[in-house]
Amino acid sequence: MLHKLRQIAMMVNDLPEGISLYRRVLGMAPSRTGALPQFGLHNAVLPAGNGTFVELLAPADDASAGARFLQRRGEAPYLIIFETTEYDRLIPHLRNLGVRITAETRHANSRSAFLHPASCNGAFLEIVEVTGPANPWPAAGPDWQSATHQPGATQLRQIAVIVRDLDAAIAHWSRMFGLQPTRRFAISFTDLEIAVLPLTGGDTFIELAQPTSENSPSGRFLARYGEGIYLTIYEIADSLATDAYLQTLDGIRFTTSRRTDNYVNLGFNSIWLHPATFKGAFTQLSQVLDDANPWPPAGDDWFRP
Repeated sequence: MLHKLRQIAMMVNDLPEGISLYRRVLGMAPSRTGALPQFGLHNAVLPAGNGTFVELLAPADDASAGARFLQRRGEAPYLIIFETTEYDRLIPHLRNLGVRITAETRHANSRSAFLHPASCNGAFLEIVEVTGPANPWPAAGPDWQSATHQPGATQLRQIAVIVRDLDAAIAHWSRMFGLQPTRRFAISFTDLEIAVLPLTGGDTFIELAQPTSENSPSGRFLARYGEGIYLTIYEIADSLATDAYLQTLDGIRFTTSRRTDNYVNLGFNSIWLHPATFKGAFTQLSQVLDDANPWPPAGDDWFRP
């Protein structure tokens, strides 16, 4: 019932500064900037490749929910935005399950529902159905398909949500959205157990991740912030070139899987940007090395009929 992971929204203190950072580090440029007066926010939407996007949000009103989020949490991922093609089936289904829907909106070419974090393992979600035929993602502006600028990523692939109980979270997301994990595995160097759930469109994913140790970055994150959005994962074309480029940038902390024990022979190379130097967004950039498998993190045969 969730067709595609379309957009991740990041809350930042300073919108121009955030735009400049994403341009400098990931080569992303806005296709739309503007105001969201109904939410007390300014925003910029940046194409991330293959019809996926990053949205940067900054408060225009000190009394807005976004301003309160920044006061409480600081700069951080704020909202995961999914596309559905089954809105009239999905939203009543969620209501019947007792999922808390905080608002619904209607625009000329789309409609959406917002799901409260308390119902979604701490992750604030928006479910969007595009109703107009001309523009497959109106939120990105009218001209994003004709833009000549190419981002440094090939697409937004996966969002990780950190949870306290992986079995319970898998069962919950399955009840809500009909999703099933195609791969479940442990990553020893991060003390995480992970399940990867493909969306129905077949090219984007949700990751549910449970810390297996309290004394680990993920365990400390869970203790400090609770369940919620933990990691944003983009696919990139060339991890060696990206690594070399990042080394030329001042003030950007990162590490790579080539310098990490127990993270080899998985079919992909990864780079991790430290949230302290990337507006609170823990970010992974992954190059696929397997010619046969378009996304090895999801398992060996998820893509086969």
